[in-house]
Amino acid sequence: MRLIVKPEGKNVPNIIGLELSQIASITAEKIEERTGKKLDEIFFVVYRDSFVPPDPVLIDKVSETLLSSSEVCLDFGGALLITSDISNSATKVFSLDSVFRIKDGFDFSKALRILQKIKNREVSEHAFLYSPDDTFISLDSFIGDGTELYPYTFILSSRIASNVKIFQGNTILNCDIGSGVEILPYCYIEGAKVEPDVRIGPFSRMRPNVFIKKGARIGNFAEIKNSQIGENTKVQHFSYVGDAIIGSNVNIGAGTVTCNFDGKNKNKTVIGNNSFVGSGTMLIAPIELGEYSYIGAGSSMSKNVPAYALGIERAEIKIIPDWVKRKKLAP
Repeated sequence: MRLIVKPEGKNVPNIIGLELSQIASITAEKIEERTGKKLDEIFFVVYRDSFVPPDPVLIDKVSETLLSSSEVCLDFGGALLITSDISNSATKVFSLDSVFRIKDGFDFSKALRILQKIKNREVSEHAFLYSPDDTFISLDSFIGDGTELYPYTFILSSRIASNVKIFQGNTILNCDIGSGVEILPYCYIEGAKVEPDVRIGPFSRMRPNVFIKKGARIGNFAEIKNSQIGENTKVQHFSYVGDAIIGSNVNIGAGTVTCNFDGKNKNKTVIGNNSFVGSGTMLIAPIELGEYSYIGAGSSMSKNVPAYALGIERAEIKIIPDWVKRKKLAP
């Protein structure tokens, strides 16, 4: 089936992560699936502002007509024309509330709700939506069996495997989430691949090109970008990990920062398996920590640390008695 988008009409924002032409294309694909054959000689013509969702009623009507007739010309309210000869005028007009051209914000809101209802009904056949009215899933997303989605979740262009728990307030964009994953409230995850049995959040952020391996823990207020986190590794609190490769069974203490940017280049941090990084550590990249290495809390590390070694950097502590009194700062 050939999708033809005419330039006439308004520019309309994406609806749950998809352009209107992409939504129409998905609808055309579902019609082909329903008919069981490739319809190369059928023209699927829409305007730039045409909303043509994969409404089951629309799919059934069109599919039945295509299966019963070799010459087809259908007009759905001026927003959609299906014909075997694009030069012909429509011979049969259908009225369907879910197919229309978006003229204003009210129409856009109506389209959003229609699409939300269609996708959520499909997902609810094998997963659990605690509040479908407050859950947004793009048409091109996949939700696995037994997955639980809490309110105010946005899932766009992502694959969510089976038995995943996604708690309230999460935004997930272009991700691949493995089975058994738990995503606690209010995380923003974009462009990440997450293996099974990982726990993320609450209040975590993942920027594109992140790979989280099986059993890892990403905690509250952790930000990860362009990095790989190994199996059973923990990045639990208030940390920034950027341009890093972290091995398995590593502990990243609270307040750890990979200092990856030198003002010109992004530099790499490599941390070996079974290492321990104490709280408040600055890892000044490029830097490599060997396996089983330990970094003392509060260190600012700019040199590589060999395997099994302790790395520690702390200035001498100075205590100056009565300094506050001499400065007349005391009450």
